[in-house]
Amino acid sequence: MVPIQASKQSPVPSAGHAEDIPPALLSELLVKLEEGLYQTLAATLSVHPRLTTRARDVETTKNADSALDFLRAVGENCGSRAAGLGQSLVFASASGERTARGQRQRGGRRGINKPLGMSEHSAEDSIKLRNTYSDKDSIWSNAEDFWHVLGWAFNCSILHQTRWKRYLLFLDWMLSALSLDLESNAKHGAADQSILAKYLGSVGESRNNKRRVMRAVLADGGTRSTGEFPEIWKNETKPPKRKAEDEVAQMDKKRKLDLEAGEFGDYYIDSDSDLESPAPGSLPLSRSATILPSVKGSRDPSGDEQRSQSTAGASSALASFGGLDSLKLRRQTLDLLVRLSQLSPATFLDTEDLFDLFTEFLRPLPLPVFQQLVFASPLPSSNDDDTTRGFGINERSSLDQMLLRPLLASAAPAYHDNCLTQDDFQTHFAPFAANTHSATDNAKVALLLEDLLRLLWRSGNLEWCEDLQTVVERGIEARREKVAFDGRRKKSQRAKEDEQAVAVMEKSGERMLVILDLIKT
Repeated sequence: MVPIQASKQSPVPSAGHAEDIPPALLSELLVKLEEGLYQTLAATLSVHPRLTTRARDVETTKNADSALDFLRAVGENCGSRAAGLGQSLVFASASGERTARGQRQRGGRRGINKPLGMSEHSAEDSIKLRNTYSDKDSIWSNAEDFWHVLGWAFNCSILHQTRWKRYLLFLDWMLSALSLDLESNAKHGAADQSILAKYLGSVGESRNNKRRVMRAVLADGGTRSTGEFPEIWKNETKPPKRKAEDEVAQMDKKRKLDLEAGEFGDYYIDSDSDLESPAPGSLPLSRSATILPSVKGSRDPSGDEQRSQSTAGASSALASFGGLDSLKLRRQTLDLLVRLSQLSPATFLDTEDLFDLFTEFLRPLPLPVFQQLVFASPLPSSNDDDTTRGFGINERSSLDQMLLRPLLASAAPAYHDNCLTQDDFQTHFAPFAANTHSATDNAKVALLLEDLLRLLWRSGNLEWCEDLQTVVERGIEARREKVAFDGRRKKSQRAKEDEQAVAVMEKSGERMLVILDLIKT
């Protein structure tokens, strides 16, 4: 028998063997990773209407979900600085045309050089991601700034529920990323270099410009709000095209393929021709000049774009601001603003001026919304370190007092010290009603006083005494009498709101008396 000759070793690498990445490709990949270009792209993919609410199949939507998973994984595993979030979450209007030049120069000093024979221009082109979602169709090119995205997203929470479901996921990730980045920069004494600080730096110095931030946080889907914070992509709230419509559109777009003449047929023509972006180099339409179809009365036949028709009262008021999920993210944004004001007062506003701005916008809100935005977060404890959180005891007390000043009766002595004591509470706050007969205003006063009482108790600065018991009971009765003298004739809806406000006021008074009983025993 003739022995079988052993075969020669196959040139194909064995399993587990990894070949080196070519230097040119490695250089390009490293620069793109360092500059966060993939994060920039993924952020757009996670919320773009063509991949989400206007997608024609489930597989397309899975791409958006995968992009969101990628963003979350990068933040969890790499951290803000390592992930390059500061370079990736940049709006074109704030930075000019996105360029890799600065990063590439720094990369060269680290030994990452452009391939030999590659010009500076071609090197820059190779670093860019050649994808429409990274360029003219990106959220970073179409949105004016972060506050435009925030305001439009909250408008969608009221007017466009299908779009809101995607923006909810996007904002949840985005706000978490901003918080992570802020704390990371704070550890290095550079809070003023955080992404949030840069977003606020673009709004302008005047108080009216700063008000735009609060208008975005409290966007309510009204005509003014949708005018100031319009849709980001044209026709983004439309439903997906039907199959028949799509086939007709595709037939209309077929052209002769003649490469030499520059005719590419339907290549590079997006199937969503009605989903357009602004021309390259141009900014989105002026906020004042933009009127959305939803404002004119055009509605999705499915009813997706209609305002909530839920029952009157608290649920209706909450629905008018997008519901609890929307209010939670609004509150989270306020917390971020407070945190930045603590870390870097000169960046936007110091805490006192910020709370003054908060008061201007929060005080007029419907009572249920006011409750969610002012009192929804857990009460801070006396062990809280105010340097590691936004709303500590001092901040919460300061905001309560700021909100009370325009609400309290004129008989209340003026008080301008943020460091509240029990004596100050008894003298300046506890015994007074609101300065109007409005049940809503008196309910807000009751809730704010209750919160101050709880903060004093939680911080260990509250002791029972006859004077404290007397002024608290006097205040409860004063607010009850103030509301009883409101003799204005009211429509049924207003009467129901007042009835609910009185119930809130009474329950608040009962809880205050329970606290006094607890500290007495």
